[in-house]
Amino acid sequence: MKNSKIKIFITGFFNSGKTTLIHTLDDKAISVEKKLAHAYNDEKTHTTTGFDLARLVWVRPNLDFKTEGVIMNKTEYLRDKSEYSGWHALNIELKGCPGQMQFSAVRKILAKGNDGVILLIDGCDLANIGNGLVILEETRVVLGHNIPIRIIANKADRDDYCGCEMITNMIGEQVYSTSAKCNIGIKDAIIYICKIILNGTNDNNIINKEGIVQNG
Repeated sequence: MKNSKIKIFITGFFNSGKTTLIHTLDDKAISVEKKLAHAYNDEKTHTTTGFDLARLVWVRPNLDFKTEGVIMNKTEYLRDKSEYSGWHALNIELKGCPGQMQFSAVRKILAKGNDGVILLIDGCDLANIGNGLVILEETRVVLGHNIPIRIIANKADRDDYCGCEMITNMIGEQVYSTSAKCNIGIKDAIIYICKIILNGTNDNNIINKEGIVQNG
């Protein structure tokens, strides 16, 4: 990671909740999408055809690995910056992608240059887990198998949610429950990825990559 910003790729199959996650965390996020001819499952009316982009800031009172700190969008941070005087601030860019299988080439382009990955699986649609795994492998081919990844089973707020334990057993990799709609577990996923990325550098590099918040 060469810049003072962590870039996280938000990927997953169609209707897994990528755009919802990004707009839940940043209400100023940008999305390039189009309206569907017919609503999907009577709820989804638009789909991403280009990308989603959000800007966040992670602030912490110290650089201890166990310190969680606070994740907020860039606008909120700039508004309340004086409240975090002396804290360490790190910029985070979230980049989402189209989830339909025919957009593989677009996903591969958008994946390049990212420092970590969050893969969303629709926890209420087990039939499409296979497509999610195809996208996971596609991403690893582009970014390498050592890229930090957090797999999250989204839509834990719904009654038909299958549970992360069942999905973990199905795919053979650890999965964590989240609800992008209700902002449950998604900040934890981002902080996890950031900690793994930063832990790969020495302490001096970590300090140099993060700005200390000044008043004004």
